[in-house]
Amino acid sequence: MIITAHRDTGGQTRLELDGALDMGTAGTLDDQVARTLVDTRPHRLIVDVTGVDFCDSSGIHALVRARDTAHRHGAAFAVHNPVGITRRTLEIAGLLGPLTTLSSG
Repeated sequence: MIITAHRDTGGQTRLELDGALDMGTAGTLDDQVARTLVDTRPHRLIVDVTGVDFCDSSGIHALVRARDTAHRHGAAFAVHNPVGITRRTLEIAGLLGPLTTLSSG
């Protein structure tokens, strides 16, 4: 998985994910989220999953951990653009709404 960080001048950071979000890559997301929150201290953290072509339960847990970590750092959080299998996996887990709706920290 490749993660690209985009910062804007309004205090938002968007992490753009590309590839599989699974047991093998979930830790990479955990590390990037923690590093981003400490280094840039965004007011809002967006995880854009448009490029995620596979997401299993480990990936979903990583997204939930990302939200929890953002909140502990006082940042709002949302997952943007889940499509295909990622969207379906979030729907089945009952997390599509909770993760894609901007939540405050």
